[in-house]
Amino acid sequence: MSDLKYHQEKAKAQLEAWEAELDKYRAETKMKEADEKAGLEKEIHKLESKFEEAKAKYNEMNSSGEQAWESMKEGIVNAWQEISSAFDEAKSKF
Repeated sequence: MSDLKYHQEKAKAQLEAWEAELDKYRAETKMKEADEKAGLEKEIHKLESKFEEAKAKYNEMNSSGEQAWESMKEGIVNAWQEISSAFDEAKSKF
């Protein structure tokens, strides 16, 4: 398996996991009191934005060839780590 293919498959699985987390957070937020709900909705909005960034990076990765992947790999991996950190940080708030 090529390095690009490996990262594509790994990214797809992570996107699916993050989407499930977002769904869970949305459901939990609906059951909260109004004062707590506002803060959680703000956090969800932040995560949705990060999730959209991740999908854009995934699409960028999928549209690249092996040679282009090598030149953009570091930037995508770094962005992915930043997005992952945002999701990890949000876990403590829900």
